Amino acid sequence: MNNNKAPGTDGITGNIYKQVFNTVPTFVTALYNGCLKQGIFSTIWKEAKIILCIKPGQEKSTEVTKYRPISLLNYGGKVLE
Repeated sequence: MNNNKAPGTDGITGNIYKQVFNTVPTFVTALYNGCLKQGIFSTIWKEAKIILCIKPGQEKSTEVTKYRPISLLNYGGKVLE
């Protein structure tokens, strides 16, 4: 997990996940093992914040196709995946 990456909709960064795991590793491991055993993937981990970025060289264009989407996913789901 890169500390410089933007967080998803929950606002929790990679640095926070690392600190929580270092503090209570057995709890975090039990949480994810429980999700895997029961086949649960939290709906909040499925949410994404979508940011539109202008493609390079198309700043002056008025077309909608000049944008590309970037999806910011929650770290909880990234770790489980």
